[in-house]
Amino acid sequence: MNRHSKRRIPTLAFTKKQNIGWHVNYRDPQTGVPRRHRFGLVERDQASELYNTWLVEHLRGAPHRGGASAKVPVVKDSPGSLVQMQPGSLLHVGSNYLFYEEKRTRKPGEPRRAGTICPALLAVHKYDVADFLKFINRRYGPGSAGRLSVLDLKMVDVEAYNAELVDAGHSNQLVSKRLLTVKAVIDRAGRPEHGEQVLSWNWNARDKLLGKAGTPRTLPTLPQLKGILTHCDARHRAIVWMGLGLGFGQGDLAAVRVGQIDAKTYDLRRGKTGLERYGETPPGAWKAISEYLKEQPRELGDLLFVSGKGKPLSHGNTDSIHLWWRRLRTSMGKLGDTLGGFYVLRHLGATEFGSRPGCSIGGMRRWLGHAASSAVADIYMRPVAPEHRPVVEWVRKQLRSK
Repeated sequence: MNRHSKRRIPTLAFTKKQNIGWHVNYRDPQTGVPRRHRFGLVERDQASELYNTWLVEHLRGAPHRGGASAKVPVVKDSPGSLVQMQPGSLLHVGSNYLFYEEKRTRKPGEPRRAGTICPALLAVHKYDVADFLKFINRRYGPGSAGRLSVLDLKMVDVEAYNAELVDAGHSNQLVSKRLLTVKAVIDRAGRPEHGEQVLSWNWNARDKLLGKAGTPRTLPTLPQLKGILTHCDARHRAIVWMGLGLGFGQGDLAAVRVGQIDAKTYDLRRGKTGLERYGETPPGAWKAISEYLKEQPRELGDLLFVSGKGKPLSHGNTDSIHLWWRRLRTSMGKLGDTLGGFYVLRHLGATEFGSRPGCSIGGMRRWLGHAASSAVADIYMRPVAPEHRPVVEWVRKQLRSK
């Protein structure tokens, strides 16, 4: 498979630098070389129209003719015929849906609030829309996504896409999310600007094929956890115990600041709309944090952890914790072969917290930092399995020790 065959939908962007104006950054479908196509300093509506027409050609995989003043070419669907993106087409509605998703995407540092999504979820939605449009083009020919309306979409098309995802070996969770994106595009077609298109068939009546069942969560064994701590310095020991005792993942560790955690409590709430993320600091976790701060003092309000270059642990496409964890597993030899990603520490910590006497769903929600449902309670708030009891009891003992 070509390295760049699974490309994402390029996003329309704007900059005043060098009078570039509206543009898209993309990889050439023929060579994979990064390129830029300019639409110029025009109104957004005009840029959007030019972008949508350009996108038809890009998804088709045809070579582009760049340049700030280059006119977007018409897509050739077959010899002797010319096809442009039609209003109300799957491509048109899909692009409009993604523009709406961009509007409700939170900016970096903006607190979570109802109705918004994170940039990572926006990227997933872009990939899902592109995947479905490419399926339509394979099924009905190049350029079909820009020509067929939502009304032309039949139940057998969605069922065929469902079957293709299952045959590709995807998990049931991924299959369900891809189909939810398709449904979101269909619902978007009901807006007046898209002709108020409504399916003539019942979406819920289709045959649903399930993907692969999810793999059970694997917790580290006691020898593995002790091996991890053996290879850690003071900084990484603090990171490990914050994952175990506070449930912090990469994002939390990259954002936490000095002063938000002390010997008694921690509090990462952000305003009225922030999720509840507070509780008591386990003595063992605070001991590790104190040792780290004693060795590497940080000013009040500074990020608790930064990379070697002074950047947040997670920024852009860089994840310092992921890179460190990968090296750590390699250094552990055979002991690290069956060890999962860094998130296994959060799962282990949640198992320990959820098995405490009197643990409630509200307490579990605050510990996890997201809305806990009965499904979450079923995963964590249960008696510890015999094979996990040694490591869970050891973690509990260490967290309680001062």
